[in-house]
Amino acid sequence: MKKICFVFIILIYSCGIGFAQSPYIAYKGNLHSHTSLSDGEGTPEEAFIYARDSAHLDFLAVTDHLEQIYLDLLAWFETQGDADNATVNGSYVAMAGYEWGSPQYGHCNVLNTGALLSALTYTDWPAFCQDVVDEYPAIGQFNHPAEEIYFSNWNNFDYMGTVIDSSFNLIEIEDLYQEQWYITALNSGWHLSPVANQDNHSADWGTKNDKRAGIWATDLSRTSLFNAMRSGRTFASWDKNAEIWIDINGHSMGQPVQKDYDMALHIFLDDADNEPWLSVEVITGAGTILSFASSNGLIDTTVYITPESFNWLYVRAGQDDYQFLWSAPVYFTGTLSQVKDRQHVPLTDLKIYPNPAKDEFTLNFNMDS
Repeated sequence: MKKICFVFIILIYSCGIGFAQSPYIAYKGNLHSHTSLSDGEGTPEEAFIYARDSAHLDFLAVTDHLEQIYLDLLAWFETQGDADNATVNGSYVAMAGYEWGSPQYGHCNVLNTGALLSALTYTDWPAFCQDVVDEYPAIGQFNHPAEEIYFSNWNNFDYMGTVIDSSFNLIEIEDLYQEQWYITALNSGWHLSPVANQDNHSADWGTKNDKRAGIWATDLSRTSLFNAMRSGRTFASWDKNAEIWIDINGHSMGQPVQKDYDMALHIFLDDADNEPWLSVEVITGAGTILSFASSNGLIDTTVYITPESFNWLYVRAGQDDYQFLWSAPVYFTGTLSQVKDRQHVPLTDLKIYPNPAKDEFTLNFNMDS
């Protein structure tokens, strides 16, 4: 028996943010940076002010190495105070965090906690995970997977159970090869959303490159940003002016949804510079099921899919200047009770706006047969 999975698409361009993102706004910043308290430059106060006034970030987290600040509680308390002083709710948020490091497993950021965890767990990954859980609602972030050849990448993302999974919410994608570890983590059962950070070690917080951690939040405050991180409403962008959002059947990215037939996957992409999208790909646990391209920098698209052979998906978009964006995943639960009879949707019936005679548009289908 042959199994054919038809995916069809309706492309609509609009002038504003798509309805499905409401009430969320995309904020962009950096969740991984260092100062002279560890192996960087400058002070936390200087970092927060520079990111706010020179780089014009929406938020910055200073995350010095835990093993270097572990015995200096005064510096940690001062960093938290500097973050409070630099924060202007509604326009800029500063955060104090730190980076746990292990030469065996890898590095992780810890955010949204006022406590310093033990630095002595560098040889005990389960103990560190439990420490993060015990500091609820602390947020764990997997930093730069496979950056060093001696990292085990947290035992190759061996799944640690639902309790630990719920406290580790983010994963960095700072190089293309790290996307494979994003996929590995999702296939292992982790529920992680991507961010792109700068891992600053010089006084260039926010200006080192164009990489941004994107967060879809209700407002620009610590509470809203942390709630969004825990809910999985983040994206990784290598373009400081671009953003991505997906939802399916009205469920926002980062959330689980019951499997169904012909589910409406909404994809929103916006580049303020109107750079064309060379590739927009729907990536799943079964591979890439759909790809398309557009010369328009603003895309508001609905794709209808049936998740017969995969339990998660996300969208990756690429531009001609080697800048990429990754959405958070949506997760599928349950099973499809029966196979529906589907009628072939002729390509001639697909309506694409604006007219392809004016805007270049290509569409590729990947089907199992």
